[in-house]
Amino acid sequence: MVLAAGDYAREVCKRPAWIRGIDHRIEAQYPGARDLTKSSSTAIAAEKAGVGKGGVDVAEVYAPFTHQELIVLDALKLPAGAEVNPSGGALAAHPIMSAGLIRMGEVASRIHAGEARRGVAHATSGPCLQQNLVCVLEGA
Repeated sequence: MVLAAGDYAREVCKRPAWIRGIDHRIEAQYPGARDLTKSSSTAIAAEKAGVGKGGVDVAEVYAPFTHQELIVLDALKLPAGAEVNPSGGALAAHPIMSAGLIRMGEVASRIHAGEARRGVAHATSGPCLQQNLVCVLEGA
């Protein structure tokens, strides 16, 4: 993944994927101190990143366990029709410490290819979805 200033991004890529919003939230480290059936940090990060401010064509969520995908999708509140994990997500391949960045790259590549106009990438770390980052990417 390459981050570049606007002018340069347009020079090297026909359809750049712009980061329109990004937020990272952390919950209590001790799992007994929170409701593990919800991810309030994902919900807050999604709101602050602007997930609800426009449509979402594609979402890539970092959920290395099947039950976590349900929790994250509930927290993101994606619109009906959004394609989720067309890459297969972290369940298909889980390179630890890079799986979250790969989610961003997957959304960006769909935007580059013209398959999506706006997408959401999610990354997590820590025990039981403790830390969550939500990034909104958009094509021009």
